[in-house]
Amino acid sequence: MNFRNMILALSAMTASVGIAAGFEAGKGVANDLATGANQRDVTFVERGGNNSYGWQSYDIVLGVTVLPWSIPNEESSVYGLRLNLGWGAYVDTYGLDAGLFSNCSRDFGGIAANFCGNLVGGTMGGIQVGAVNVVHGPAYGLQIAFVNFAEDLHGVQIGALNFNNSGLRCFPIINIGF
Repeated sequence: MNFRNMILALSAMTASVGIAAGFEAGKGVANDLATGANQRDVTFVERGGNNSYGWQSYDIVLGVTVLPWSIPNEESSVYGLRLNLGWGAYVDTYGLDAGLFSNCSRDFGGIAANFCGNLVGGTMGGIQVGAVNVVHGPAYGLQIAFVNFAEDLHGVQIGALNFNNSGLRCFPIINIGF
């Protein structure tokens, strides 16, 4: 081994020992215990969107879902037309919602015609048509599907099985709530 190779090997060993020493628990490592007290701690800061993903939310006229991805993002609300080429989600949707599967984490108002179904986490006002319709809050309007569910029905459900927690809890073919 010549002198140059010996210096390179010694330098590599010194560097690896130094790197290993720097990665002691809580020093220079991104972990749950990083507090920022050590200069080399990596701490995670909240990003600009004020939500768990750091995304900015938008109020948009046209929303497009391709498989599980919502454009612009699932923290946004659609006021107009929403096209679902998959099963993505938005916060609110008001207007026409059409495609395969619709998921609104909060409220929906308008017409939802989705082949597989519609899921609303809050209030629904309007018409839902699909294989399965689920509303986790009050539903005002019409639900048409093989299976319909509304937490609090103020309208009509038409389907093989119709569920709601007000009035007749389960009723086939047609169910009416006030």
